[in-house]
Amino acid sequence: MLVLAWILTLQSTTPAPPPPSMIRPIHAAEAPAVELVHLRKATRHTLVLFDAEGHLQAAALQELREFLADPRTQIDHPIHWRLAALLVAVAAHYPGRPIEVVSGYRHHNRHHDRSRHTRGHAIDFRVPGVPNRTLFETLRASFADVGVGYYPNSTFVHLDVRDRNTIWVDYSGPGQVPCYSQTPARDLEQGVAESMTYAQAQALGCRMP
Repeated sequence: MLVLAWILTLQSTTPAPPPPSMIRPIHAAEAPAVELVHLRKATRHTLVLFDAEGHLQAAALQELREFLADPRTQIDHPIHWRLAALLVAVAAHYPGRPIEVVSGYRHHNRHHDRSRHTRGHAIDFRVPGVPNRTLFETLRASFADVGVGYYPNSTFVHLDVRDRNTIWVDYSGPGQVPCYSQTPARDLEQGVAESMTYAQAQALGCRMP
């Protein structure tokens, strides 16, 4: 039986204010439709990933593939089904709020050749009314085998699917070269992430992806 709760929750060992609200498991047959807004393409889409029996719909994955196509090249790519299911779980946790997509598939990533965006495994997004730090901590605490990135000087949170849990803090803002913290867990625990500027992070030394 296909259930959105196949992903085990991960309990963080690092205290992080504010405390996250855990995303609760739901049965696939009860999964809500996901309202998606692509900010760069100014388009909307309602994603119904599972049918009434809880079966994953191939047609819905194709729709998501087209919706998340690279806005620069118009090239699309298959989107990993597990990433799609995670978006459904996020939508269920924030009923009545759309998922605002900043970036989905990228045909080319100018800063990172191994980016999961170029494989259809990643999405950058935000949820209206939910602070990005809160969204980051919720994703981090709720899912396993994911990468979750926090961008305190930008407008989104990154989520991807992979074979182990990973977090990072990138102090770059829109259009800037990435500057990954060398001590992300400590920055988050001590509240440094919210006060660090891009210039300060660069002075301390950026970790390359």
